[in-house]
Amino acid sequence: MKAFTATAALLLAGCLSITQAATPRAVTSVDLSGTWLPDARRAEAWPATLPLTPQARSFMEEFDASASDSTTLCMPFGTPRNMLQTEYPLEIVQTPQRLVMVIQPNLANAEVRRIPLDGRELPASPEPSWFGTSRGHWEGSTLIVETTGMRDDAIVSGNGIPHSSQLRVIERLRVVNDPQRGKVLIDDIELHDAQAYREPLKTRRYYSWAPDARPRDPTCVDALWIDKLWRERLQEHRPAQPAEGAK
Repeated sequence: MKAFTATAALLLAGCLSITQAATPRAVTSVDLSGTWLPDARRAEAWPATLPLTPQARSFMEEFDASASDSTTLCMPFGTPRNMLQTEYPLEIVQTPQRLVMVIQPNLANAEVRRIPLDGRELPASPEPSWFGTSRGHWEGSTLIVETTGMRDDAIVSGNGIPHSSQLRVIERLRVVNDPQRGKVLIDDIELHDAQAYREPLKTRRYYSWAPDARPRDPTCVDALWIDKLWRERLQEHRPAQPAEGAK
């Protein structure tokens, strides 16, 4: 009897091992590394009527891009605007502990987002910066990225959608295989900011796999410098004005 019981136990253990081995494991991460090009045609527009607070609506109505958009002086887009743009490639470098996003707009420098994946928590009061402080974790095959600590003078869009220092950005990134477009990266973006929005702003961006794409060198600073030189040269050659009272 004891021998039978022991044999049955071994067989049962073997069956369980076989069953467990045959069960597919849940996906815990996907390699997002590579270069992706934004698909402007599929980018989702904001709602026709934005759910802005009175203060945010007043800011947007009075917004003057030439005076209040820092990109006119070649300053960064900042987050989340760099993820909402639909022109410049996105390069991703991923390791088990960290994911790095590089966007090279036609501004002063490349915009780099560093996203730890090692389980550390967001700091309670991160120092404000152009790209904020991010943390990421995997939920199945979707990467969840939460970002806080963005500068409140970095607007969300070129038409002046503002945010406050309380902005919290939540992104859900995943890769799908599109029968017509091939590998596609999808970024679902939510902006949470009770001081600026009566409800979260939500949109989606699509990126196509483009391993051969190469970012171009920025020319914004060069253009500003050339403009400055020409204005100074014109000033130098401007005819001298006769002194007041001269004949």
